[in-house]
Amino acid sequence: MIKLEGIHKVFHKKKQRIDALNGIDLHIAQGDIFGIIGYSGSGKSTLVRTMNLLERPTQGKVYYKNQEITQLTEKQLMPYRRKMGMIFQQFNLLSSATVFNNIAYPLQISGKDPRAIEEKVNSLLSLVDLSVKKDEYPANLSGGQKQRVAIARALATDPEVLLCDEGTSALDPKTTRAILALLKRINRELGITIVLITHEMNVVHAICHKVAVISDGRIEEQNTVDALFSNPQSAITKELLDPSIAV
Repeated sequence: MIKLEGIHKVFHKKKQRIDALNGIDLHIAQGDIFGIIGYSGSGKSTLVRTMNLLERPTQGKVYYKNQEITQLTEKQLMPYRRKMGMIFQQFNLLSSATVFNNIAYPLQISGKDPRAIEEKVNSLLSLVDLSVKKDEYPANLSGGQKQRVAIARALATDPEVLLCDEGTSALDPKTTRAILALLKRINRELGITIVLITHEMNVVHAICHKVAVISDGRIEEQNTVDALFSNPQSAITKELLDPSIAV
């Protein structure tokens, strides 16, 4: 479904060159829950943003459903981006809008009929178990509830892919488990492919089918979750599995 070939990304900060991604090759199949794990600064967030071209690679190609989209204009990219919903660590909700209106926002700006919007939002509120909170404002919600709103908003445009950039990092363990259960349900019942960026091996183990380990902008190894956990190959993977071995 998503294929990256030879992806490089270079940033320039003043006179310093930063090689954020260094020759990434990755294939995410339809229906997968695919984890990308690495420490802060490893390039994982930059990597996920190249998938919908919020970050355009300096070099390399991005394919979506076998179509190369790297050279498309911003206008040409719009229908592809609608198919790739995104959720973030800090939720990115509109503080002055109710839960209902936060979820409705992407539908409103695309000009959908108000009755269709109401039906869609109420359906999503039920999916994420927040129907009783529809008239609340984000300030009155817990972290887990805010992330449920963010997930519902990301689903409003009927995406085929959900990109989750550290979507559970701001949550306590119990709430994290609940959010992961919701994501698994979305994957299973709606058939949505999920790409999950994290630095937590327990998150990968709980939800992912496949995983890639990234360090210094390079993929160190990738495998099924079971194979990677039972037989890690790279030093960085072994360290992520058991931080006590770090030197």
